[in-house]
Amino acid sequence: MANFLYYRGFPLIRSGNTIFYGSAGDAFAAKLTIKETKRIADAEVPNKIMVQLLPKNPADVAKARKGEYTGFYEALDTAHVWLTDVLFG
Repeated sequence: MANFLYYRGFPLIRSGNTIFYGSAGDAFAAKLTIKETKRIADAEVPNKIMVQLLPKNPADVAKARKGEYTGFYEALDTAHVWLTDVLFG
């Protein structure tokens, strides 16, 4: 089993400016796309993030959601709320 970073019970997988949040076996996953970063001290941190709730099954497209957020915590927390709502609602 791979060692993933988890947030509130779901794995986070990053590839460049894209972060997937959720389990591969679930009906939905969240995609966070870093649109803009800002420099704080010596680090580049995500500033504007597009959050998308994506269905695995095209028939569930009506439950998909999308929004843009400022700050990584706000984006990730929103992804968590959307994901848990659609999976465990």
